[in-house]
Amino acid sequence: MKIQRIIFSFISIGILTACAVTSNRSVLVNNGTPVDIQNINSSDKGPIIFKKIVAADWLADRAGLINLSDPKAVVAGLQSGKEPIQIYFYVIDHPKFGRYIIDTGLGDIFRKDKKEWPVSSIVASQMNLGDLKIHTTIKEWLQKDPKKVEGIFLTHLHLDHILGTQDFPAGTSVYTGQNEPGDSRFLHLFVQGSTDALLGAGTALSELNFFGREGAPIRFLDFFGDQSLYVISVPGHTEGSIAFLIKSTSGVQLITGDTCHTSWGWLNNVTPGGFTKDLERNKTSLNLLQSVAAKFPKIQIHPGHQSISASAK
Repeated sequence: MKIQRIIFSFISIGILTACAVTSNRSVLVNNGTPVDIQNINSSDKGPIIFKKIVAADWLADRAGLINLSDPKAVVAGLQSGKEPIQIYFYVIDHPKFGRYIIDTGLGDIFRKDKKEWPVSSIVASQMNLGDLKIHTTIKEWLQKDPKKVEGIFLTHLHLDHILGTQDFPAGTSVYTGQNEPGDSRFLHLFVQGSTDALLGAGTALSELNFFGREGAPIRFLDFFGDQSLYVISVPGHTEGSIAFLIKSTSGVQLITGDTCHTSWGWLNNVTPGGFTKDLERNKTSLNLLQSVAAKFPKIQIHPGHQSISASAK
């Protein structure tokens, strides 16, 4: 009974002291036109030039990346351990609306001594950031392919998706899913400072409005209004996770964010594990993305931290 009281006390403290993922200011914006999945144009190509950039190789706990309790994972014999993964950012160049970046890779600061990193040593250790093998920083890549960045989309605000934010000019628009900046968890007590440092103190976040006029939630926003870029609301991994369906000159692209981390998770329709806030909502969102992908036989799928080869589809 005494142990139960102690556990309850810790749970209560966690609830009372939970905080938002960031203290940065955010504002709700109405960019994009709401659409229904049934009305999404099924054409194979569009006007956007799409590039996927590998920023770094990394290692992470498989039990966080994949729900090892899922029956499919049990049958496959998947065990906890280190899983090789990568950190990406994506470049979309629209002929009319310009360049946008999805997630931010790594900043140039991570080429320097770890003591200078804008991430606390405890957080860096828990995230295995010492295992990063950097291929390119966002600054290095943009210097090779210079063009003004009109805006940044963040699939969510976990640190590994915002590590390069400060390499962009101050004032660059940064878009998140609705309620993402206010996503409140006990864990955020330890990471909020690092999140704020990576975003930059002056960075205001624009939350895309996924509330319908009649209160019904919206799942899809046609961001440019020309059926080339759809932003998809996929809550579960975090409160305001978003994914992207892109009509590119090289075919249809689906960026899942961390609604699915791995190629195995996507191919077997199994959610992430311990890194996800709400497994049930994550499963609903993953099922939605699977249904979107089914509309496009030649679609290219981009899980959050691994790539899927054409032969594996």
